[in-house]
Amino acid sequence: MRRHSLIALLVVSGIVTLNNLSNVHAINGIPNRQEQQTIKPSLLKLGTERPALSFQLLSGEKAPTWQALEGRVVIVDFWATWCPPCIESIPRLNDLHARFEHEKVSFFSVTYEPPPYVREFLKEHPIASGVAIDDSLDTFKTFQAWGIPVIFIFDSKGKLVATTHPNNLTPEVISAALRGEVPQVKQAVPWSDPTGAENYFRKLQLELKEKYKQ
Repeated sequence: MRRHSLIALLVVSGIVTLNNLSNVHAINGIPNRQEQQTIKPSLLKLGTERPALSFQLLSGEKAPTWQALEGRVVIVDFWATWCPPCIESIPRLNDLHARFEHEKVSFFSVTYEPPPYVREFLKEHPIASGVAIDDSLDTFKTFQAWGIPVIFIFDSKGKLVATTHPNNLTPEVISAALRGEVPQVKQAVPWSDPTGAENYFRKLQLELKEKYKQ
């Protein structure tokens, strides 16, 4: 009888210990599997100020800094050469660039692809914006810009005021940002599988680097 009581006591003690350990993990902020599954993809949060710009300009000019861009509306377009909607949006973005050429607006078109390949592409599809190469994909990750094409609009103080598809970028949207207003525009939707997109981008990037022996 005593032996059975001792076994029961040990079992109960073990359950209590496991429960306590679970509580410790919860207190320390370690998410369980169910919590991890509820995390939803999201774009760079509206209101974010001066996120890191980890890219180089294809032209060889000095990479932009937020300090140098102070007082200017900044429009960052994420794209790739293989993306049909990205290619379709080029004429539209070129027209907007020309329209606001003498205003305090800076346009950047960011891809992760190797410079030699991008230069070949630009021979047939010229882009008026400052074409930028995010070789590390750090800027893509910071902005969570996996659902290309996607546009990020920053006000003159470097605060993110809108994210949208290029088709929704109009002169009025840009003018609103220039006036210091929050543009009334349909916001972009985050890509549902950021990890899958990043892996796919890196795979294509490596294939192109191998082709061009970078």
